[in-house]
Amino acid sequence: MGDADEHPVVDGRRARRERGRAAVIDAMFELLQEGKVPPTADLVAERSGVSVASIFRYFDGIDDLQLQTLQRFRERFEPLLHTDTTGDVTARIDSFVGSRLDLYERAGAIMAVGRLRSLEHEPLVAASAQMRSTLADQVRLTFATETEGSTPGRSADLVAVVDALTSLESWDVMRKTHARSRSQISQAWKRGISALIRAWNQPVDEGEPT
Repeated sequence: MGDADEHPVVDGRRARRERGRAAVIDAMFELLQEGKVPPTADLVAERSGVSVASIFRYFDGIDDLQLQTLQRFRERFEPLLHTDTTGDVTARIDSFVGSRLDLYERAGAIMAVGRLRSLEHEPLVAASAQMRSTLADQVRLTFATETEGSTPGRSADLVAVVDALTSLESWDVMRKTHARSRSQISQAWKRGISALIRAWNQPVDEGEPT
């Protein structure tokens, strides 16, 4: 009887802990998106409604909280990376560019923090590298038809160039340095990808490395 009585108490504590952790991670998301980098424990506590003491019971410091926020990021935003892989090339380019812009507008700040903090916090290196790999895989899957039959090196080059053209860094430069709107970035990226694909389909010059 005693064990049965204890289970609801334990389950209730676990549920409260998970709700608290989720609230803290949500608060971290919001603060990072607002450019508060890195957010202080006091800011996270104020935004989440969870005490500072509880935050440090749930996480091993702010670095651990940032790592777990980035890990949760994949669950929350990975659906944005699912683009059209079956339509004609124009439809696939449109879908691909739209998905990248949606991702960067909704989560670019969080991605940027992960890349920046990975320089000084070792556990974030793997999380950041995993996200970069996922983005490259999106290019590879979306434009598999265009790379089919190419030599491995030539295929990898196209994936790398499209990935770089539509990278988080490119988006940031176009917005901040060149003051381009979403619509302008979208059109530029679509034209750029179309031109790259047309060029890649041309016969290889004899002197060009493969």
